[in-house]
Amino acid sequence: GLGLLLLLSLFNTANGFTKGWRPTTIPTRTMTRQQQQQQGRIRCYQEASLKFSKVFYEDFEEFEEFEEEPIISTAEEDTAIGKALQERFQQVGTEEQAATTVGKDPIMGGGDTAEDMLEFVRKLSSGGGRKKEEETEEPKEWARVHDNLKGGCVLIANPEKFCSGWSGASEPPSPSLLAKFGLTHALPQDLGADRRADLLPVLVLTDRNFLKGSQAVLLNRRTGYLIGDLDNRAAVGSANEDTGEEPQKPPQLAAFMIQPLWFGGTSADSGGLDMLHFCSAVQGSTKLTDDGLYWGGDPEQAQDAMKDPSLPKPLSGFDFKFFVQCTKWLPTQLEQEVKDGTWIVASVSKEVLFKSRNRMGTRKGKPLWTEVMELLGGEYKKIRDQLYEEEENNNNNS
Repeated sequence: GLGLLLLLSLFNTANGFTKGWRPTTIPTRTMTRQQQQQQGRIRCYQEASLKFSKVFYEDFEEFEEFEEEPIISTAEEDTAIGKALQERFQQVGTEEQAATTVGKDPIMGGGDTAEDMLEFVRKLSSGGGRKKEEETEEPKEWARVHDNLKGGCVLIANPEKFCSGWSGASEPPSPSLLAKFGLTHALPQDLGADRRADLLPVLVLTDRNFLKGSQAVLLNRRTGYLIGDLDNRAAVGSANEDTGEEPQKPPQLAAFMIQPLWFGGTSADSGGLDMLHFCSAVQGSTKLTDDGLYWGGDPEQAQDAMKDPSLPKPLSGFDFKFFVQCTKWLPTQLEQEVKDGTWIVASVSKEVLFKSRNRMGTRKGKPLWTEVMELLGGEYKKIRDQLYEEEENNNNNS
């Protein structure tokens, strides 16, 4: 705004521009070498100024298409920009020796094009003449150890309780614990570190009740099916023999057809198709975390809710995870497992939990267990390193 107008004014005054953006001319036969170089620089600044004005008005014409707050230049910032430009223009006469090489210019720092002048002013506006106070944003991917079991916290498996031959383990893994997560035996070393990390359970706690117990869903178990693979032609339940009414049809979930179907655990009484998501507009959902992770709701209604104009930004099907079945604990059972060291309890950002982790191809995604342990750092990073070092030692011995 004001800064650009001041810039154009300075170009006019310092370089002898007249009305109509015509440079001051000196008869060729009377021009000295210094005057010829000065004349060339004036033409270059004219080109830069015209380009500035063109870009400015193009941006202005498109400004109404965006609902952004305009950048307001303060008087102090404009004064700083003007002062810096004035000092650079004053160097024309005092740094002539530095400009004896063809194509060099003391004002533009060695360039002779409009792009060089544009780059100079960009640097001046961003660093020298205008200082913006930028808010320090918290990284979107993070994990922190949590000292309280509640909905939304993440349970990360301790490999000592799930892996065979774990160094320092006081006893072998419990068969009942392994069976709870679909494992027929402890995870052997020769399985490979990444594969073992994939199989180490990572769950998000969706409910904790002192009378009914706790419930969670596994975050790293895919069924191998997509939502679109569900048989929408099949009826749910059976026909009413008394009334002859047709059985209820499954919901049509066109917006989620390509989303994976996840295996939440071995408890089959979870109530059908459940979902974790980012959408606050889904009816019947429960907010689990402060960073906007929600549980439950009607998947069919979610297709309209994800387009709700009240949301901070539009959502897509990738902001939803769908589960069949769940993992359950009896009252005090989960608390005892945490006390025994079976689980590491943490808060993990939703971006980490929803990150795509394709395990196929040459660029394999990092297992969820591995990334969370790395983000926790400290002693937990050492546990992660031990899992991967055991693979390296096993390969060296073989």
